Amino acid sequence: MPTSAPPTLVHTSDWHLGHELADHPREAEHRLFLAWLLDQLDEQSADVLLVTGDVYDVANPPVSAMRQLYGFLHEACRRRPALQVVILGGNHDSAGKIELPGHLLGEGQVRLVGSLPRRDGQADAETLLVPLAGADGETAAWLAAVPFCRPGDLGAETLQQLYTRVADTAFARAEGLPVILSGHLHVSGGAVSELSERRIVVGGQEAEAASLFDPRAAYVALGHLHRPQQIAAECLVRYAGSPFPLSATERPYRHSITVLEVSPEKRSEGEAQVREVLIPRPVPFLAVPETGAKPLDEVVGLIEALELDDSLAPELTPFLEVNVLVTGPEPHLQARIHAALADKPLRLTRIVRQVAGSAEGAPASLSATDLADLMPEAVFASLHAQRFGGEPPAEDLARAFAELLVEAQHMDNIAEGEA
Repeated sequence: MPTSAPPTLVHTSDWHLGHELADHPREAEHRLFLAWLLDQLDEQSADVLLVTGDVYDVANPPVSAMRQLYGFLHEACRRRPALQVVILGGNHDSAGKIELPGHLLGEGQVRLVGSLPRRDGQADAETLLVPLAGADGETAAWLAAVPFCRPGDLGAETLQQLYTRVADTAFARAEGLPVILSGHLHVSGGAVSELSERRIVVGGQEAEAASLFDPRAAYVALGHLHRPQQIAAECLVRYAGSPFPLSATERPYRHSITVLEVSPEKRSEGEAQVREVLIPRPVPFLAVPETGAKPLDEVVGLIEALELDDSLAPELTPFLEVNVLVTGPEPHLQARIHAALADKPLRLTRIVRQVAGSAEGAPASLSATDLADLMPEAVFASLHAQRFGGEPPAEDLARAFAELLVEAQHMDNIAEGEA
C-alpha cells in the first residue's frame, strides 16, 4: 500500500461558548482563546481540527456564542483551505444546534456530528467514519466521529456494543491505516471538576471502563472532563480538557490542546506521537486565602492588601473566590467582603464558608448561595447525610438519582431547544 504524509491533528474540547461564571460573561476570554487557536493551527501546520463536544454551554446558546463559532470556522477555513474540521456534540449541546451549519456548508471541510446518525433502527457506523488526509492530500488515517450518546440514542445496543461495531467498521474501512476513535463521556479513572461537569449516565453507568475502546486504536480523543489528562488503557486515550477554568475548582489546571501525528507506516502500539501545547490563561483566577480558609478579619485584610492592575478592561479583570473559616453565625460576612472589594478590579465568583474543625472545603450550610454553587448530586448527598446520621447514599441510590438527574437535564435540553 502506498504511504501518505502523516496528518497533524489538533484535539481540543469543551469550549462552552456562552458560559457565564457567577453571572460574569466569558465572551472576551473565548475571543482570546479562539484567536490563539487560529494561530496554533498555522504554527502546528494542522491538517485536522477535532473538537470533542460541549462546544456550547447550553442547549439553546446565545446568538453571541453561535456568532463566535461561525466566525471561527470561517476564519480557520480561510486561513487553511485544506484544513479538515470535525466537531462533535456533547452533553451540554443541542444536536440540532451543532448540526445546523452543516446544512449550509454541505459536504466538505467541516463535519458536524451532533447526534448518532441512524439507519434501519440502529446507529449508522459507516456515516460516522471520516477519512483524514495528510499534508499531501492523501488519506492517511480514519476517524470514527462518535458524539455524546444520550440514553435513548443507542436503541437496543449497549455503549460497548456500539463502540465495538463502530471500531470494527472503521478498521475494515481503513485497510491497515491508523484509526482514531472519539467520544464525549466519562471514562473511569478520569479526574472530575465537581462544580462544572454534569454527570452523564448511559445504560445505568456514570463512568465507562477504558476497555470500551478497541486496543488497536492509534488514539482515542475524548471530551467531557475539563482537566487535560491521559487515561490508563490498552491504547492511547486522552481528554483534551477545556480552554480555561470553568469553575473555581479548575484553578490549578494547566489547560492545553493536544497535538498528535499519526503515521500510516506504523501499526504497533505508540503509532500516535502526542504533545501538549499550553493555552495562555486569559484571565487570572485568584483565591483568598490561596489555600484553605481563614477567619473573616484575616480574609478582609488579605483582600485589602491585594495589588492589582487597574488598567484592565472590566471583562478581563481577575476572578476571585473567598474562603472564610467560621465558628458560628457571621451576619455581616457578605457585607464586609463586598465592602473590601468595592474599589478592587475583581470579579467575585463565590464566598465559601467553612466550619472550623470540619473537613477542608466542607460548607457551613446549604444556603441559597451555596446551592447555586453546588452540583445537584452534592446537594443530594448532603441532604441524605443530614437525614441519615451522616451516612452517604448507597451506590444504587446514588446511581438512581444520577439517572433521574440526566433525564431531567435531557428534558430541559429539549425544552430549551424548542424555545
